[in-house]
Amino acid sequence: MSGDERITDAELEARADRFDTIEIGDQCFVADEVVGDEEIRRGWMTTRRVRTGARVFLGNDSVLPPGADIPDGCLIGIKSKPPADAMAPGEIRFGSPPLRLPVRQRVEGAAGATTFRPPAWRRWLRAVFELFSASMPTMMFITLGTYAAEYVLLPAVRSQGAGPFALIFVATGTACALLLAGTVLAVKWLTMGRYTPGHRGLWSWWALRTEAVTTLYWGTAGAILLDALRGTPMLPVALRLFGARVGHGVFLDSTDLTEFDCVRIGDHAAINATANLRTHLFEDRVMKVGTIAVGRGVSVGALTTVLYDTRIGDDARLGPLAIVLKGEGLPPHTEWTGAPARPRPVARAA
Repeated sequence: MSGDERITDAELEARADRFDTIEIGDQCFVADEVVGDEEIRRGWMTTRRVRTGARVFLGNDSVLPPGADIPDGCLIGIKSKPPADAMAPGEIRFGSPPLRLPVRQRVEGAAGATTFRPPAWRRWLRAVFELFSASMPTMMFITLGTYAAEYVLLPAVRSQGAGPFALIFVATGTACALLLAGTVLAVKWLTMGRYTPGHRGLWSWWALRTEAVTTLYWGTAGAILLDALRGTPMLPVALRLFGARVGHGVFLDSTDLTEFDCVRIGDHAAINATANLRTHLFEDRVMKVGTIAVGRGVSVGALTTVLYDTRIGDDARLGPLAIVLKGEGLPPHTEWTGAPARPRPVARAA
């Protein structure tokens, strides 16, 4: 599909080729949930080609609108979008509206074998390892569910009445969820131990292992148990077991943690719906891990992202959809909003 094309509602179900309009250059990094879909307005779906050059970095939840053309070496930050006008090669954009940043952090001496030029054995290792790690959550769920159904639920159906069977069914489901989450917990501590700040190449054994733990966490513990605990006093307890330092009386409506040990949340803080305490970023094929300290009584708004190496002072408030840049420190008793976060204007009395 080339150029602009409009598709009527009657044709939508028969057409699923919008991915043919996406062109990604060599050695790019495309993070989670990058948006480059069609535009639907007033009953019409409009598609345009989306293209990136070589070694382009697209951060998590960045937005590439239809027709975007990103030159070589550019970086579009997390939850950011490119400018309406053309970009120059190597340009860095962050936020919405997108700000142009003059420089970005570089890791000197990063080995090419673990970044852009991995040897063949590292490629094969990653392929085999991720084949198992990506399928492990599904395999664990199917295996445990099959055993539970065959050896617990089926005999109960045959020998128990409706009331006792209902209790057995609930108890079995709860036990399965706890067992799967406990397995992920054990894998985290046996595989990674305690997370610490540092820089590791994308193709390194460390990065490979932590990505596998994250996949297992999201696909098993998060999906089956922890998401159901959001907003309850039990979620902070569960995340403490994974290594996060969570204070008393904390309201957690998000399970979006990865390097658990690098997160500290003060007493009576509120982490609202799907807020993201992001303790790592990939830049130039290097995984950069840092700490996040959320003070006492802090409120982090829904869908807000806090990047690593940040400290949020006591009783500070972050509005929804805000982004706290890495390395920032927000003073206590202040209010912030926007991407990147800026002090909220104080309303003046008339």
